[in-house]
Amino acid sequence: MYKDPDARDKQPSGVVLVLAVVGALALIAALAFLALVIFAVKLFPSSASLSSGEHRYLGHHSFSSALAGIKLEGPIGPDAAEEVVEKLNEAAHDKGIKGIFLEVNSPGGSVVASQEIHDTIRRIKEKIPVVVYMREVAASGAYYSSVSANWLVANRGTMVGSIGVIFNSFEATQLVDWLKLKPVTLKTGRLKDAGSNVRPWTPEDKIYLQKLIDDTRDQFVADVRASRPKISNETIQHMSDGRVVLGSEAAKRNLVDSLGSRSDAIAKAAEIAGLSTGAETKVIPMENPEIPGFLSEILRSSISNTVSLVLRSIGMRQSSGLPAVSSPLLDVNSSETHSRP
Repeated sequence: MYKDPDARDKQPSGVVLVLAVVGALALIAALAFLALVIFAVKLFPSSASLSSGEHRYLGHHSFSSALAGIKLEGPIGPDAAEEVVEKLNEAAHDKGIKGIFLEVNSPGGSVVASQEIHDTIRRIKEKIPVVVYMREVAASGAYYSSVSANWLVANRGTMVGSIGVIFNSFEATQLVDWLKLKPVTLKTGRLKDAGSNVRPWTPEDKIYLQKLIDDTRDQFVADVRASRPKISNETIQHMSDGRVVLGSEAAKRNLVDSLGSRSDAIAKAAEIAGLSTGAETKVIPMENPEIPGFLSEILRSSISNTVSLVLRSIGMRQSSGLPAVSSPLLDVNSSETHSRP
């Protein structure tokens, strides 16, 4: 059988293929580094740019008179509270922002984090109106965070309430015994290890910890009463066992001010802020600046081409798509292991 002597010259050698892959990967790495530099510059502006009026979340937007859109989603912890508080303060100090639209969808979280958001809203609402829209759930610490706003809007199916505090723990003494471990604890007082997992709780432990969460609940109730004086004692008592109610009942009990959709809440925020209502109402989303679009396209294109090249080199065809990962809705009864309203 005749063989073309130049046939092997027409096929790329292994060395050439390896060099091509390495070069493509090096190009992606360089582009990724450039993207990170640009992203860092936009995300963490210098003190000079901040002093000239540039903001972390609003500086990349162009507007004259608008609402600031802020989201409070998922469990409320120190990091989430710090970000929301930073956004609230930035919006309150921007002359172009006339009101704040806070969108809440959270089962609650830690006590102090919720109080930080609550106290910030209570302070800045004297300068700039804050309207809260509650989506699927605004329970416990999420309701605590929101309650000091100028106006609360819930959907009729929103789960609202859970005015209470919980402390989760577990006793692992049987597991410790099964593992034949002998815990050793040195302490300066008899209550220093109250709530320990490696010894049975004493009646004194339970009384002490119950007093702590009762005192925290009293702070929660006091702040709710201060922000919503129309709430009756009967409603406070009714909600203090940790239950949630639907938005329709929450409105009847003065837990929220009105029922409506997201657009209704935006219209209310615009009304209180003295802005025109309707489709022309501007809501500026206060989110982290994204990598510039053209650079994202370059990265996506480079990665796609490189993946195709590698797959072809090992005799495979590129798949038509990637598996999707979905997340269920958050459970109202969060299983966090710390005290939270």
